Amino acid sequence: MLAYEIDVDGERHVTAGVEDWSILGLHVTASRAEKNSTARDGYIKCSVGGLTIPDASEERHHFRWTEAPLSIGSVVTIRVVDVPQPDAPKKRYRSDGKVQESPFTAEEEEEMRYRDYLSLKKEFEPGGE
Repeated sequence: MLAYEIDVDGERHVTAGVEDWSILGLHVTASRAEKNSTARDGYIKCSVGGLTIPDASEERHHFRWTEAPLSIGSVVTIRVVDVPQPDAPKKRYRSDGKVQESPFTAEEEEEMRYRDYLSLKKEFEPGGE
C-alpha cells in the first residue's frame, strides 16, 4: 500500500499509510507563541495524518501518527513507498457531526491537562514556577 517513509536526522520516524486513505498528508510546521498568548511555546515539528474514504456506513475517519520534534538544522527525508504493512496510526477517530470523538490519545490529554496545571500554578500560586 502507498505510504510515506519519514526519516528525521537519519533515523526512521515512521512509515505512515493506511489501506482506506482518501487524503494522506505530511506537514512540517513551525510555530511561536505571540506576546501575552496562552498558546504552547514555540515549536517545530513534522506530522503525518489524513482522512479515510467513506466506509460501508458512509463514515469517514481521521488518522495520525506521532509527531516528530524538529530543531534548527534538522533534516527530514520523505520517500513515497509501496509497503505491505506500514506503521499503525497513533490515533484514528470519526470525522462527522453525529459522534464527536477526541482527536487525542489519553496520554496526550493528560499531558495537556498537566501543561494547563503548570500554567495555572505559575499564575495563581506564589513561587509557582
